[in-house]
Amino acid sequence: VAKTEKANFFNIFKGPLRRLTLIGVLFTSFLQLAYWGLFTWLPGFLSTPVANGGAGMDIVKTSGWIFAMQLGALAGYSAFGFLADKWGRRTAFIFFLAIAAVLVPIYGSLRNPAWLFILGPCIGFFGSGYFSGFGVLLSELFPTRLRGAGLGFVYNTGRGVSALAPIIIGSLATHFGIGTSLFITSLFYLCGIGIIFLLPETKGQELQE
Repeated sequence: VAKTEKANFFNIFKGPLRRLTLIGVLFTSFLQLAYWGLFTWLPGFLSTPVANGGAGMDIVKTSGWIFAMQLGALAGYSAFGFLADKWGRRTAFIFFLAIAAVLVPIYGSLRNPAWLFILGPCIGFFGSGYFSGFGVLLSELFPTRLRGAGLGFVYNTGRGVSALAPIIIGSLATHFGIGTSLFITSLFYLCGIGIIFLLPETKGQELQE
């Protein structure tokens, strides 16, 4: 019986895997910075007075706008997997991130409640739907014996970095207004697009043992 090579967590930092691990961390960090920076502060943006850069809506009234946005997010989560299988992981990510990067500045500059309600589900769809792709893309980067370790480390390190997002947006909001400060999340989305070109396309590829 052939012996199976013993898994060692630190092997994700050795050889060719080291590059994939580090690039993967950058990728998940920027995308989670974008997500948490945007969606943590959206209720605050909607309820902040216009004079302070917000949409000027009542804090209770905004719940309907957030609910509509979450319905869009649910549709995005569901659609991403189908698109990733059809187009490839990279193309699906680029599609979602590029549209999110365009929509965020538009949304942050709006003050009309009707338009905010209409655009909200689109923000939810493209701004968070790509989360469905993390498990697939990251799992396919690592060999079977290290798949759990690689996926866990890359995703959760990015998750840890994303804890800075609310602080970054909040700090900028005190100087530029919350609506304008949300624009930085577009930069995070665009950085994610640039980084994914450094990762291999794994659609249809045979998984490593």
